[in-house]
Amino acid sequence: MNVRQLRYFLQIAELGSVTRAAEVLHIAQPALSRQMRSLEEDLDATLLHRSERGITLTEAGECLRGSAVELLRHFDRVRSEVRDRSGDASGELTIALPPSMSELLAFPVVQRFRTSFPNVLLRVFEGSSGVLDAWSMVAQGRADLAVVASGEPLASLEAFPFIEEPMCLIGPAESGLSMDKPLALEDLVDRPMVAMSRPNVGRMIVESAMAERNLRLNIAMEVNTRQLVLRAVESGLGFTTLPVCSGSDLLERGAISMAPIKDVMISWLLIKGREQGLSVAGQRMQLMLRQVAHEQISGGRWPLARLKGFIPSGTDVARLP
Repeated sequence: MNVRQLRYFLQIAELGSVTRAAEVLHIAQPALSRQMRSLEEDLDATLLHRSERGITLTEAGECLRGSAVELLRHFDRVRSEVRDRSGDASGELTIALPPSMSELLAFPVVQRFRTSFPNVLLRVFEGSSGVLDAWSMVAQGRADLAVVASGEPLASLEAFPFIEEPMCLIGPAESGLSMDKPLALEDLVDRPMVAMSRPNVGRMIVESAMAERNLRLNIAMEVNTRQLVLRAVESGLGFTTLPVCSGSDLLERGAISMAPIKDVMISWLLIKGREQGLSVAGQRMQLMLRQVAHEQISGGRWPLARLKGFIPSGTDVARLP
């Protein structure tokens, strides 16, 4: 069993076809089939179930897929670390970020990272911590680093405080909400709400705070994407509750109005695997996330947010080995 065979196996498992995998891998189909037979003989197990409908994994194949992903990520990380010692950061890096931070954090970080470290293959996923997507991606080794809403971390993960910000009521521009005028939970009760579909961490935080006071949101509509929620609010279909970062871009353009909800906060964490150390590229990304967040907060684009943990200086990234 070797690294190449594992990569071939995972490509077949993903596509469900040896023919299509051979095309993607730029290898002759008979040669790919021979590699898979060799892998099965080496492991003394049947990995692929072949039928007219395509390829599916046997129980042994499913077991190998989970292990192979972790093994290949570890292999790539070791290779990157060795290469990093002799030059600029290289290799691959996968991060998962919440959709609510697309404008304020995700795009500025991606743009800066690509400019600074062009030899790193960067993969970015927008994952919802509400359904544990980002948590599980890091836990399963499919992501190196993620930003998630605060929760009970898995034993295999390390979590570091990142940002704390208020949950806000967001309404149409003409609704007169103001970031200088916090609202009580009671002020939300009679407003028609365009809510994020469950499970959603921000919604859970607000509903939990209201339940403690025997209050309930007046849900008029449920939507499963932040973009559509904000579009509905902007069009005057109702109000919504989201973190500050979700609506800051529209607030700057005067498309919505927004007010913080008193004493209702959401905390964000940076998480990484406990056992696998970050590559140099991962360490630089971790610092860059903090740098960009600090710049957005201190520059007034992320109102009422607070950076938790250390505040990076402008030269922190450069000082990494």
